[in-house]
Amino acid sequence: MFFQKVKVTKKIFVSAETGFGVFKVSLAESRDSKIIIGNLFNVKEGDFLEIEGENIFHHRFGEQIKVSGFKFIQPQDTDGIEKFLSLRIKGVGRKTAKKIVNAFGIDTLKILEINPEKLSEIKGIKRSIIAEAKKSIQENKILRNLTVQLSPYGIGSETIFKIYREFGDEAFEITQNNPYCLINKIKGIGFKIADTIARGFGIPKNNPLRISSGIDFILSQYEQNNGDLYSFEDDIIERSSSLLDVDTDTILQEIENKITRNELKREAIPENIIITYKNFFIEKNIAESLYRLATSPNASEKFSFNFDQIHSKLAVQLSDEQKDAIQSAIENNFTIITGGPGTGKTTIIRAIIEAFMAESKRVLIAAPTGRAAKRIEETSHYQASTIHRMLKVNPETKEFYHDQHNPLIADMIIVDEFSMVDVFLFYSLLRALTRQTKLIIIGDKDQLPSVGPGNILRDIINSNYFNTIYLNRNYRQTENSLIIENAYRINNGESLLFKPYSDSLDFVFINVKNEQQARQKVIRIIDFHKNQYQANSSELQVLVPMYRGDAGIDNLNKKIQDQFNPGPHPFHREKPAFKKLDKVMQLKNNYEKEIFNGEMGIIADINKENQKIVVDYDGYLVEYEKDEMDELSMAYAISIHKSQGSEYDIVILVLLPSHTIMLNREIFYTSVTRAKKKIFLLSDENTIHRTLMNSSPRQRKTLLPIRLKSIFESTKPD
Repeated sequence: MFFQKVKVTKKIFVSAETGFGVFKVSLAESRDSKIIIGNLFNVKEGDFLEIEGENIFHHRFGEQIKVSGFKFIQPQDTDGIEKFLSLRIKGVGRKTAKKIVNAFGIDTLKILEINPEKLSEIKGIKRSIIAEAKKSIQENKILRNLTVQLSPYGIGSETIFKIYREFGDEAFEITQNNPYCLINKIKGIGFKIADTIARGFGIPKNNPLRISSGIDFILSQYEQNNGDLYSFEDDIIERSSSLLDVDTDTILQEIENKITRNELKREAIPENIIITYKNFFIEKNIAESLYRLATSPNASEKFSFNFDQIHSKLAVQLSDEQKDAIQSAIENNFTIITGGPGTGKTTIIRAIIEAFMAESKRVLIAAPTGRAAKRIEETSHYQASTIHRMLKVNPETKEFYHDQHNPLIADMIIVDEFSMVDVFLFYSLLRALTRQTKLIIIGDKDQLPSVGPGNILRDIINSNYFNTIYLNRNYRQTENSLIIENAYRINNGESLLFKPYSDSLDFVFINVKNEQQARQKVIRIIDFHKNQYQANSSELQVLVPMYRGDAGIDNLNKKIQDQFNPGPHPFHREKPAFKKLDKVMQLKNNYEKEIFNGEMGIIADINKENQKIVVDYDGYLVEYEKDEMDELSMAYAISIHKSQGSEYDIVILVLLPSHTIMLNREIFYTSVTRAKKKIFLLSDENTIHRTLMNSSPRQRKTLLPIRLKSIFESTKPD
């Protein structure tokens, strides 16, 4: 390693994504030219740098200096200062820059930093240039300080600029004192990046802020990866100690501190568990709200309605089971309706709505995702929305407009596809109900639980405290559907039924031997149906359990894009770029744009010059800046978890031996029941058999069953 002062003479390449740059420089001592490479964010032609680096030889480009660290130094000559001003200050061209340097000479930059008002002494310098100079000098100083401190640790230009944009003039000081606060403020910064930044600022590994943040990170991993709302204390201590490289006593002491600060709660069930205070509060309030809902005085309200009128309106004859279900749902404040495909859930929903509206009651219908809401709207013939849009989001506070202070005005609320609802969304919904509002939730208890944490539907059903209607299979309605037949066989762990191929066959098994063959079959199936369903159609979907591999989600998306949406990428990025007409999925809730996790759309437009894209979500157009595009992923192929709540005319399901670590009946059942008209199962008999034999999905750690038992048992009469 050596240190060298250089002047940047030419920009060869800079990646705005990572900050990696290639520049031509002249050496201060000899004036020889060299090529430097490395994380060189915010470096521009004319800059003077002191670099730390080593000489390397590239087989194609020859001798280079690989920069491991650098700092900016003031330009050493008037020509350099002129160039700096014209490049760094908005509104200052070479003529104005020359005028400023003629006035202040080699001290120009020092004067501008200490007393920019002296620019007013120069004839012809506008007040707007003085204001811009103040702003630019301060911004460049902060950005340079952050860059010098962070770029050696691989922190790219995009992240550094996000930090500055969030905190402004205080960015350096805030980042230096507590980089862990960036986790909740800067999109894309998690614990590991914040910890890297902390190392750059010399924060010791036993710093309390670091220990506290590390514990939070471990808890968030349990929540995000497993859907757990609590974790065993011994596991947290062990994993936190390993992550942070500190002793377990230090971790335990910080857990005690966080409990004292009401950030965490400890309970014994009988082992000690740790739960965030937020999760503790939410589960406790859900249990109390459900108890009030189920036991309020109007829970036994009687309705008088005419089934003959409903038969006439729906043009369908209701069975005795369906009539009992409708009567029960209407007469109780809180009802759960659960059943698999072909059990008549849609008919019951329509009948309940008709019966309630016949009494001039106000009904709201919702589902967790846009596609699920659209589907219930199409089948019920009544307006529906997502739960988020029903509750209305305040984009500034990120909180819902409807809550206990401003409840929803409705006599009944029906929520379909409830297996997708996580604990946080359910809590928000319950808060927005009045004591007079009935709630009916509909879902298939055998599907996967929500992507978010908790296991609400199963926890409520298994508690046995609430009015629950179990719909059984109607064999007459389902005998012609191999999709439904095999769905029930999967649930029962029975061998699947396969039939010889015909155009009318709705369940097609294709035996594949390896990932390459599976990938090729996926492309052929899409190509075969392209006249009826384009690759980006919302009615054709590839489902895969895993992201990695030749037939994983990531590679399939790339291959499908290459095959069916060819052409150059408008943006040069290290990862696959989006193109116009690509099928994409939103990966997180964006309250400002009112678009939510799991919603799918098509890229309607790309502005290469401004580096923006516009996504069409069924007629709702959403614009994304470049640094917001990480909220999107290509969605020609998606995970089975992400398909929840949606149905597609055609599903192409890939289940391979390399996926078996992820496979069980629950995953298999959920994926098969996504298909409305046809499913192509690309697998082999051994993988299918192993999946059917695995009937033990991982149990999520929730305290809701304990909370419900406690409140219901404590109110029982002696």
